[in-house]
Amino acid sequence: MNYRKSSYIITVCVDDVQQQYMLIHGYTGAIDIVSKDMKEYLVNNTSLSIDNFFSSKKTFDKLVSRGYITLRSKEEERAYVKKVASVYHRRDKHYPKIFTLLVTYDCNFQCPYCFEKDIIQKNGENPHFVMSKEMVDKAFEAMLTIEPEERLRNKIVNLFGGEPLLKENKEIIKYIVEKGKKYGFVFGATSNGYDLDYYEDLLKAGCFQSIQVTIDGTKAIHDSRRIHSVYMESFDKIIANIKMALNSGVTIGVRINVDGANLGELVKLDHFFKKEGLFSFKQFSAYAEYISGEVNFSPESYLNKKENGVSYRNFLDLFAISNLKIVYKHSVYNKLYNAIYNKTLFQFTSSHCSAQSNSYIFDPFGNIYSCLEVVGDKKEVIGHYANKIIDFKEKDRWFSRNISTIDKCSKCKYALICGGGCFAKCLERGHLMEPYCDNFPITFKYFVRKIYSHLKDGSIVNV
Repeated sequence: MNYRKSSYIITVCVDDVQQQYMLIHGYTGAIDIVSKDMKEYLVNNTSLSIDNFFSSKKTFDKLVSRGYITLRSKEEERAYVKKVASVYHRRDKHYPKIFTLLVTYDCNFQCPYCFEKDIIQKNGENPHFVMSKEMVDKAFEAMLTIEPEERLRNKIVNLFGGEPLLKENKEIIKYIVEKGKKYGFVFGATSNGYDLDYYEDLLKAGCFQSIQVTIDGTKAIHDSRRIHSVYMESFDKIIANIKMALNSGVTIGVRINVDGANLGELVKLDHFFKKEGLFSFKQFSAYAEYISGEVNFSPESYLNKKENGVSYRNFLDLFAISNLKIVYKHSVYNKLYNAIYNKTLFQFTSSHCSAQSNSYIFDPFGNIYSCLEVVGDKKEVIGHYANKIIDFKEKDRWFSRNISTIDKCSKCKYALICGGGCFAKCLERGHLMEPYCDNFPITFKYFVRKIYSHLKDGSIVNV
């Protein structure tokens, strides 16, 4: 039989001393540790058979069953990947629909890396406009129209902005949660946390299950980045509000946006949270996200001033620090870790995120988006909900895109792992039918080595 090396084998050296390699297969999901001799056999031989194999038939058959050695041609493998991706994408579309209410584009902060303010200014919209009760009613009607079956609707509706929980929005927020409860929804919010004290009664009443709040470092650094438009400083009030919310039984997730200006703050902030007793609350957690022009949406004014000399690897290295409670929530890392640790197959995806399958975001002007990174950009509106008839215009452009429709992706051994990258980034660059790779092979191999080193020495993995 004419066996060949699969075109979808990923090899990573995980131990230079022992000369061990990890093999990950790009469409079977197999993960194995092999010797250097095995790795070189697979890499250097185009024609494979038991006759030129240096080990046992049992091992050869195992390599075949895991997908590393195959009877499929390059063309057949590629066709198989496209077929698998298409199946995964149909599966993803049947996941519960995710609904978000963008209450207002208005905000009481002036953060230098905010991506929304540039978009709103370019579109000439009034950022101070707040969703009316009439539009709230229509948004909920639209949710039920988009997905009539309750079991196929995500029960948690997230409130987003701008800043949704401004003190002046209290009346409409109360209306939203009371209205949503009638349809079986519960609520979360993405908030800067400054006006959270005005919502204490709603928090204690259980109207919110969870709230995400951003803190960018200890007081001095945070206050230089998360700037209140009137009072400037925001750190002390946010911390007090987080404690109030935790004591009210609300789950609080803190996000830390990290770049060259505050990389060193991560450890300090971790110590601060411990000292303040925040980690003693079961419903408190904190995660960091690396922000730059490559992985986040930020205006040019921020990117031009951003400190250089700090790489993504510098950021990742922080999580090797023992006893660090702040984590890094990279979905690929976590999937890879779970697969390796639990000795299971890797969980594949056909697209980058839910924005390409089952996400609906309703803004106060009656527009529907699928991606939080493009809200406010009228070119990326997928539909309208102002009338009783839901008018979808660009839905297919977002919801049909997956790696089976991108020519370069179907040839790539990483495709079912990365999902083709962020579509919004592709749009930003004008490359609709191109993947957004963002040095994914480098990042992925880094993850593999990090996970292996942690598991080998028995240390706790924080990422």
